[in-house]
Amino acid sequence: MKDVMLAETPIEEREQVLHDSCDQIEEKEYTRKFSTTELVQRRAELSETAIKLNNLANELADIRSSYKQKMKPLEESFSKIRDEIKSGGEYVTTECYKFIDNEEGKTAYYTPEGYKLEERDSTPEEKQRTMFQVLRNDKTGTND
Repeated sequence: MKDVMLAETPIEEREQVLHDSCDQIEEKEYTRKFSTTELVQRRAELSETAIKLNNLANELADIRSSYKQKMKPLEESFSKIRDEIKSGGEYVTTECYKFIDNEEGKTAYYTPEGYKLEERDSTPEEKQRTMFQVLRNDKTGTND
């Protein structure tokens, strides 16, 4: 069989002659080769499409960046609130009040609201009584 059937027949008439003289007609899929002109057009189309696609990708990156900047404070706030709910309160730094009980050998810290935060054994330095502790325990100043 020949690579090109009816090569000497003009291309415009070739389809009709093939149709009239074949044994059977079947639907088939194949790759039709481009002419030089079509190939140049398709390459130009590919370049235009690539440029448009690149421009849209850049726009999308800018939009994503903008939304990430808008979302970041909300995500941080969400994380903080979630952690506070999980722990049952907010984490604060404030002055706390330390009390030393020399009789029991304990030291305790209290919040400004009066709630005990921590209780532990007193350190050797804390076991040394201060003037304030003496006055607090002995209101008259004498041991009756």
